[in-house]
Amino acid sequence: MNREKESIRSLEPYVTNPTVCSVKLDANEGDKDLYRDLLKKLGESDITLNYYPDDSYSELKKEINNYVGYEPKNITVGNGSSELLDLCVKTFVDKDETILSLDPTFSMYSIYAQVFSAKYIGAKAEEDFKVNVDSIIKDIKENNPKLIILCNPNNPTGSVLTKEEVRKIVKSTDALIALDEAYMEFGDESLIDEVMDYDNLLIVKTVSKAFSLAGIRMGYIVANEDIITSIEKVRAPYNLNSLSTYIATEALRQKERMFHYVKNIKEEREKIYKALVNLGVKAYKSSANFIFFKSDIEDLQKKLIQKDVLIRKFSSKLEGFYRVSIGTKEQNQKFLEALKEVI
Repeated sequence: MNREKESIRSLEPYVTNPTVCSVKLDANEGDKDLYRDLLKKLGESDITLNYYPDDSYSELKKEINNYVGYEPKNITVGNGSSELLDLCVKTFVDKDETILSLDPTFSMYSIYAQVFSAKYIGAKAEEDFKVNVDSIIKDIKENNPKLIILCNPNNPTGSVLTKEEVRKIVKSTDALIALDEAYMEFGDESLIDEVMDYDNLLIVKTVSKAFSLAGIRMGYIVANEDIITSIEKVRAPYNLNSLSTYIATEALRQKERMFHYVKNIKEEREKIYKALVNLGVKAYKSSANFIFFKSDIEDLQKKLIQKDVLIRKFSSKLEGFYRVSIGTKEQNQKFLEALKEVI
């Protein structure tokens, strides 16, 4: 007997690549040593594991406030951006209402829509994956979405909407816009300073990318108090564990490390982009911690795995496209050396 609800029957479980390589550049995960010392500090802390976490997350929100400049009433935290975007759909979208996003973009957005029996529309990018803002606004007017999710910079392409372009979209509609800025520390177009200027805008951020803390699963939403109050109605209590809360709080207190790391990543990103272009590879300019590129080399991912380097391979509409994370200088050099050998 199939007990699944009808909306999910066509879905497949999300499967990550189990391949193990010493140079792992497939998931945009960051530097393992950036905040490694916090593990020792965690062991020496007075955290009591028999108690539930402080569900107000007051210390964590204090440090988020110190980073982005908004009070706790304008912040909610969660188990990574994924949970928070799922919460947005749960909170604001009913069955048969429409979610609009980009195409291509982060694959989970369409899955959130399907799970809750919502319609999903991907606004098609132009040639070279450039986003046409006027075309998006046209799609918004034609489809009347309840929720618009914009990944900016976009994953997997690395393209970025400018502040002015995002403002134009926000002002064009009354629909709620969730701006997923998971990669924005690597770009320069964040709208975080203006989020309170609009009653239909929320911004989702994370410590997974720039802070290199994907393993602790911590993200947060910044928005006006009405939006946060609505999300809090459906947020499960204690959705962020004590260990993750502690490490995220300490990392935010030491954000200067992150700023230095981001600077290095931007420099390495430019080097890799130029190297790919010089090798004759069709690479796309990126405002994230990865580079999206196209290659006609047969079984490129497999050939790089044989050289102990793992990158992300796409399929279906993006067959022949790949994404490589920007790693350490040593990792990046090994990737380029391996690529030269298989070209």
